[in-house]
Amino acid sequence: MTKDLAGVFAILTTVLLMAITDALIKVFMGDVSLWQLFLTRSPFALVLLLAIAAVLPGRGIGSALASMRDPWVLLRSFIVILMYLFMYMSFPYLHLAVMGAAVLIAPIFTALMSALLLRDRVGVRGWFGVALGFIGVLMISRPGSDVFQPAIVLPVIAGLCYSMTAVLTRAKLQHVNTIGVALSLNTILLIFSGVLVLALTFVPPPEAWVEQFPFMLRAWAPMTRPEWGIIVIMAALTCGITVLLTLAYQIGQTVVIATLEYSYLIFAGVIGFLFLGEVLDGFSLLGMMILTGAGILVATRPKAAPRSNP
Repeated sequence: MTKDLAGVFAILTTVLLMAITDALIKVFMGDVSLWQLFLTRSPFALVLLLAIAAVLPGRGIGSALASMRDPWVLLRSFIVILMYLFMYMSFPYLHLAVMGAAVLIAPIFTALMSALLLRDRVGVRGWFGVALGFIGVLMISRPGSDVFQPAIVLPVIAGLCYSMTAVLTRAKLQHVNTIGVALSLNTILLIFSGVLVLALTFVPPPEAWVEQFPFMLRAWAPMTRPEWGIIVIMAALTCGITVLLTLAYQIGQTVVIATLEYSYLIFAGVIGFLFLGEVLDGFSLLGMMILTGAGILVATRPKAAPRSNP
């Protein structure tokens, strides 16, 4: 198997694992809060990540732990938590594939921020993709119609956060230990979710608020043995996503890998239909195809040639 083919296999597997993880979270949201889910998942994920760091050749556990103290790594972790917050807040209101489509406006935000902050060249093709992407989002959300869900704004903000992490990673974290970045995120998630679970349990918000936003404001709930088993599975999926996503970009062509991330819409649509009873209408499917085309245009736009020193 060539490196390019292995990269394609790695990203497709990664995206499938992402869709499965999101579907499991959507199933869980009827029983436990998002913060309880993070609190119970993070310790297992940390153990698995440390085990991966121990067996991977190269930098090892010491380098991973040292990377956790990098201020840019910490900033990235907080932005990812914001992304999770906005993305999962939309779960009770949006189909899995629709949420994914809104988040996948991220490459368009990334192009805009790269042009403004990193002086990247966007070009006519890139700007056309940006405009087309917004048309795709409008097709999916249809503001002003009876099917419009204000919650569509939440995953769009999550996509903006995702783009911020992409630009930050490119600008400041290209040579930082990847496992250390994942360890930092899960450690902060553990602390942050633990504080929130304690607060919601011992200082509960008004019952009306909990009924309105149970996935975000529910106190600690007892968990069954099968639920703990699913938590362990989700931790393993999270670690698999971390390792395979990094591997895909290391061994595959960046343009191909970035484009194949849009296969999430296919996996999410199929999983949502088969296991969650979610059926997408024609406008949503058309909007997803437009958004996917826009993302491909932006991802494959010609890059500026490096300047030679006089």
